[in-house]
Amino acid sequence: MVYRMQKLSILIDEKKDAFGNHPFFYYLKDSSVPLNERLSFLPYISHFVMTFSDINKYVLPFETPMNDLELAVNTHAKEDSNHWPWFINDLTETGNDKNMLLSDLLKKLWSEKLHRSRMLSYSLIQLVVNQPAQLRLVAIEVMEATGNKTFEVLTAITADSDVKLKYCGSLHLSHESGHTIGSQDELIDTLVLTNEELEQANNIINSGFDSFTSFFDELLVNVSSHRYKASFYINA
Repeated sequence: MVYRMQKLSILIDEKKDAFGNHPFFYYLKDSSVPLNERLSFLPYISHFVMTFSDINKYVLPFETPMNDLELAVNTHAKEDSNHWPWFINDLTETGNDKNMLLSDLLKKLWSEKLHRSRMLSYSLIQLVVNQPAQLRLVAIEVMEATGNKTFEVLTAITADSDVKLKYCGSLHLSHESGHTIGSQDELIDTLVLTNEELEQANNIINSGFDSFTSFFDELLVNVSSHRYKASFYINA
């Protein structure tokens, strides 16, 4: 028996809506908190942003694509591998690119305080490595859904800022449609999965959203004010 991608799209949309209610988004949208304070999370996502580029360069694509699905994966991966310079721009523009000893920076990025950021990267690798194109596309849809929701919020809160942002601004959002780049709608809608692949796809969706949610839990603890921390308990 086979199942069309549209069935999985319903689950992804439901998960995306739930993800969009994460308290971290409410913190980002709270105009009573200065914008530079709300954007102070940027250094904490450095490991993920840079590793995400490598995932798209070295893990997600097929070395020798053999069909349209594999080509779609590769086209998408090539695009997403090139977003990190926008992040470097925003670190500088927001004043988060401060002098720090390399040893201190490494200790910070690999600290327990930021372990969920690293675990997100490793979890995404686990979801796509050695998988067929159909399942890599499912993982891409999860990453695109969370990215689209995140950059919708960031673009909205930075729209009136005098600071010229790229990663947190409209430039990045314009590249985060919420769906796989390089594939036509009919390709996604006609994607079929066996029973075993369907079970794997559901696991990819659930695990992917769980990992992003855990990552946002960590961000909230690291940057939010006491009033947010008091209302949001995380079982560390």
